[in-house]
Amino acid sequence: MPAIVFDMDGVLIDSERLVLRAWLHVGQQLGIPGLNDLFYKAIGTTHAHTATLFATAFGEDFDYLDFRDRVRSYYYGELTADGIPLKHGVIELLDWLKANGWAIGLASSSREVSVRYSLEKTGLLPYFQALVCGDMLTVSKPAPDIYLKACAELGTDPRTAYAVEDSYNGIRAAHAAGMIPIMVPDMVPANDEMRERSAIILPDLLAVRDWLMTQPS
Repeated sequence: MPAIVFDMDGVLIDSERLVLRAWLHVGQQLGIPGLNDLFYKAIGTTHAHTATLFATAFGEDFDYLDFRDRVRSYYYGELTADGIPLKHGVIELLDWLKANGWAIGLASSSREVSVRYSLEKTGLLPYFQALVCGDMLTVSKPAPDIYLKACAELGTDPRTAYAVEDSYNGIRAAHAAGMIPIMVPDMVPANDEMRERSAIILPDLLAVRDWLMTQPS
């Protein structure tokens, strides 16, 4: 059975722009500088890793939990008002995978409660046979652990499984797991390292579907 594992934010749902807006909104409220650059360093990692980034940037006394809670309040308030936007082609790709007997997993650095909320609200949850979230592990992307766990739960060999990612840390994690990484850039463009570590770089999920149709099963 062919297998594929997706990141969520920036790949399946168009959430990262809203998260950045929440960071900058809270940063302006609290007078915190430099959050735009810090956000890009945190893409694709867990809250624990992000807390470390904040401690390095602003000192060990920085109240990251208060910042995180304020960001969540703004973020979910915006989602309640406008809904959760899906990335272009997500339904078409997932429908094709399901119809063709693929095992489908998810490996997200977000907390399980956030992942399930987003997948349930968008109707995507039934597509997935395995969910591995950031609070289920002690290490974050770019370590391969989250992808190795997702492949284990799907019962598939990582060397024959595909991973779909938008972030540098995500591609690094999938590559380190020995998978076949597909990059669909969102907020950060592919660089030379990403081109080297990715099997292919594609513009959207419809293009992922079309490319997978050409691959040996």
